Amino acid sequence: MDEIAEVQRISIEEAKQNLDTDKSIVLLDVRTKMEYAEGHIEGAINVPVNELEYQIEDMISDKEQTIYLYCRSGVRTIMAGDTLLNLGYTSVYDMGGIIYWPYEIVK
Repeated sequence: MDEIAEVQRISIEEAKQNLDTDKSIVLLDVRTKMEYAEGHIEGAINVPVNELEYQIEDMISDKEQTIYLYCRSGVRTIMAGDTLLNLGYTSVYDMGGIIYWPYEIVK
């Protein structure tokens, strides 16, 4: 029987360290386009949570790609994680909200 994939929680600090050292990780901002434009984590791609199931497979075709999710406070990442798992992605990490990100952001 295949192991069921699940969304893993990852701390902001661990995520930052991994993003700095592993450039293959996809950082996915699931907030609205307006929120993204107001400020986002460097290197993040923006796919609003309500567009995720229609757009993500065109952007990330490798279902085993490591994906880190964030939103504003950590609520939308839960929905986004479920969506990605339902689409067959297997390496999905929830780092919560950008409001907890103490590092620099791009504005």
